[in-house]
Amino acid sequence: MNIKCYRSNEEIQFETSKLSFSNNERAEMNLIKVYPKETRQTVYGFGGAFTEAAAETMSTMSEEKKELFLQMCFGEGGNQYNFCRTHIQSCDFSLGNYAYIEDLEDMNLETFTLERDKQYLIPMIKNALAVNPDIQLLASPWSPPAFMKSNQDMNHGGVLKKEYYQMWADMIVKYVEEYEKLGITIHRISVQNEPKATQKWDSCLYTGEEEGIFATENLRKTLDAHGYSKIVIVIWDHNKDCILERADETFSVEGAAKSIGAIGFHWYSGDHFEALNAVSTKYPDKELIFTEGCVEYSRFKSNNQVKNAQMYMHDIIGNFNQGMNGYIDWNLVLNAQGGPNHVGNFCDAPIMYDKEKDQLDIKLSYYYIGHLSRFVKKGAKRILVSKFTDQVDAVGFINPDGEKVVVLMSRTAEELSMQICEGKHVCDITLTAHSIMTLCW
Repeated sequence: MNIKCYRSNEEIQFETSKLSFSNNERAEMNLIKVYPKETRQTVYGFGGAFTEAAAETMSTMSEEKKELFLQMCFGEGGNQYNFCRTHIQSCDFSLGNYAYIEDLEDMNLETFTLERDKQYLIPMIKNALAVNPDIQLLASPWSPPAFMKSNQDMNHGGVLKKEYYQMWADMIVKYVEEYEKLGITIHRISVQNEPKATQKWDSCLYTGEEEGIFATENLRKTLDAHGYSKIVIVIWDHNKDCILERADETFSVEGAAKSIGAIGFHWYSGDHFEALNAVSTKYPDKELIFTEGCVEYSRFKSNNQVKNAQMYMHDIIGNFNQGMNGYIDWNLVLNAQGGPNHVGNFCDAPIMYDKEKDQLDIKLSYYYIGHLSRFVKKGAKRILVSKFTDQVDAVGFINPDGEKVVVLMSRTAEELSMQICEGKHVCDITLTAHSIMTLCW
């Protein structure tokens, strides 16, 4: 039985080789053991976020670079993204604050307009769908219109006034309807991006109880009344450190467990894999979706590409091993500055674009993500993988066609020798320093 092996590090990307299993029932040292019959959660896919910043950046590319970028993200020869996110109204990675209506007396939403989205955002999404029509979209609001909030400002937190709960739900459903008219289907909606954070950019605060009430009494009922019962409502959409207690608080609201289908999470507070495992165990019927993560220039160095790529993959592998169903990176592309961002919150992205040079800067993190997204197919099941050392991050899957995929990553400066083992079948492999490997058989 042969194994297809793909290796990447800072110098090489997807170097291909073939390995072979042999029989050795006595192997017991330095093993990566694979158990294909021990299946776990279903994988929905991988992707990134369509933001106004990403879309404006793409609009400045030459036609050649634009096509290359789209193929790298969504094409068969690229990372094959099929599970993405976008924002409802503006976010920090927009060119400025904007809302779909500005008239507080327009309860019938007669002035609702997507003109701002039509300038950059919608064309980008449609370009992506032309490459991969199977992309599923999660839409997240960063803030309701300013007039609906306690602070009368889309930025700096504040809360959604209760008298506007239904109007906001109506606006979100109107957004879904108008996008559908343009040929774009919304599959999931989160109640609020980072509902516990008061930010200098677009933000709005909800308690867990408030999320549960809005999701159950307003958003779910309005979606269902308009024929969108299949749209999954996502809660939390914030960091893992509070994911368990937040889920408990929200699902304690009467009807919330039935109305809400998923829990979203970010990475900015650290690993917290144990909390993710607890949520997965306690709420096995809820999707667990990584909805955002990026390398912030305010916290990390953009030039340490090995460390940044390893940070991505350590988190992705750890999340999958604790029940995650789908992974969505933050901005699909940014300009050379790490923007545009209307409050200067510049960040790294796996693909950056230098307009002056008409050049795509492909970061190592893009290739590391590809070690999963190019090989693990929609509908795959995670399978149990047991490893001999914590120097290796390891995760395994079985695709719908029966192909097994194992991804191994080393974050050490040492070369590691090991054996991958499935039953009595064993194969010697070497994981070089600071590298990643995908094995398929």
